[in-house]
Amino acid sequence: MSGPRPYTYTPEAFEKKANEYFEQLENKPFYKYDVVKTGQDAGKELKIKVPKMPSVQGLCSFLKIDYQTFYNYLKPEMAEKNKPLFDIATRVKVEIESAQIAGAGSGLYQPMIVSRLNHLKDEQEVTQTNIEATGKSEEEIRAAIQAIQSARKK
Repeated sequence: MSGPRPYTYTPEAFEKKANEYFEQLENKPFYKYDVVKTGQDAGKELKIKVPKMPSVQGLCSFLKIDYQTFYNYLKPEMAEKNKPLFDIATRVKVEIESAQIAGAGSGLYQPMIVSRLNHLKDEQEVTQTNIEATGKSEEEIRAAIQAIQSARKK
């Protein structure tokens, strides 16, 4: 009978490779091309450096590990079995999420994509009130409407 499967990375190796991933994002950006619209350089092509957005998927691809493997490192049981690996994986995930959110906030990344990747949602509370007006006087209806408007202001 075999023992527990060995981890793909030691905590130190995982941290080193994760740092290499972040360095690679900086050192190998995307480029987009545009054209100067006005002025004496109108029509000239521009090469614009666009930073790559960090992601858990990108990290897993870089590390050559399964997506589930990364999330296994974040499970509470991992905190008991291999706390250093758990701590590093948690820090890396937080670093990815904070870079995504900051990038979306500054206009570098699409906010909708970032919100989906981070399971964020914009919720609104909708309250519906129906007034049964049949058989009520005009004064009773106005009083009910006022009560509803007062409740909404709170």
